[in-house]
Amino acid sequence: MTKTGILVVGDLCPDIIVAGVPTTGTRLRFGQAEDVVTGTSMVLGSSAGITACAIAAAGGEAQLLAVVGDDSMGEACRQWLTERGVDTRFVRVDATVATGSSVVLVRRDDTCDRQILTHLGAMQSLEAGDVTDVALRLSSHLHVSSFFLHTRARADLHQRMSRARQLGLTVSLDTNDDPQRRWRDGAQAAIAASDVLFVNDGEAIGLAGLGRQAGPEHAVQRLLAAMPKHGSDSRYPAVVHKRGPDGASVHTRAGVTHVNAPATDVVDTVGAGDTLAGTALAALTKGADWPSALALAVAAGTMSTHAAGGVAAQAPLSQTAALAATLLVTIDHDEALEGTS
Repeated sequence: MTKTGILVVGDLCPDIIVAGVPTTGTRLRFGQAEDVVTGTSMVLGSSAGITACAIAAAGGEAQLLAVVGDDSMGEACRQWLTERGVDTRFVRVDATVATGSSVVLVRRDDTCDRQILTHLGAMQSLEAGDVTDVALRLSSHLHVSSFFLHTRARADLHQRMSRARQLGLTVSLDTNDDPQRRWRDGAQAAIAASDVLFVNDGEAIGLAGLGRQAGPEHAVQRLLAAMPKHGSDSRYPAVVHKRGPDGASVHTRAGVTHVNAPATDVVDTVGAGDTLAGTALAALTKGADWPSALALAVAAGTMSTHAAGGVAAQAPLSQTAALAATLLVTIDHDEALEGTS
């Protein structure tokens, strides 16, 4: 039987979303000040959790491997995942620590901008050894989320990613932000073991080791050159450049595919990039090419911004496909990586 499931490895925690946060410039007021916001909610958070739910919403099979504490927040996260069709058999409970959490402050004057305050908690308990051969052999693809948050695992995760490729899985990586702004700690070795890399502007520049004066497109090309060749499938390696309201581009050795995002009314953008990633991976594991997969991904990411939190507005595949069919897709073979065809 052909394996089509996706094993998502990474963080798992609730998001406490505070909407309508007033700001003075880009700073909050402290000094015992009190401000009124427009709403607060606790929902399923974490890059890995949201990505896994997006895979399930897109009709894929998702298993999540993560660590939570033995507490109500950890139990709530597992319940939310199960309700959305995600297999939680590999979610480990560490009774010695609390489940992590993120407080997401969304600006009143710009719902696309936010500050995330994360307590790592049990996320720090994830170990590379948790990604066992048993777990890998159940899936066709391995996805690693929030690389820099896994302080105990990140130095050795590339070894398990390489092992996954040895077992015939394809591998993807979404590092997300590095709170320490180091962009190292094993990340380059993980990139070198990945078939697909998801980045935004800042992540691309940081991971490529370039200064802020560099453009993200140059950074993306440098990252693509560092990834392993994949002669059996022309879709890989690939770097997906998440470009917010401008949509997304995917860079392969054959060129660049870009999908424009439609204009939309945004409630908040929490988890939009993770929804994009999960949807793209679900499509790829079913055999879709990049123009189709990226159009679905951009459509899904766009629709996810219509409600607070990362999963509340994730749409079923039929709705995502209908929007994807309306999006402009451009393909430029002239931008192929130098030295390839």
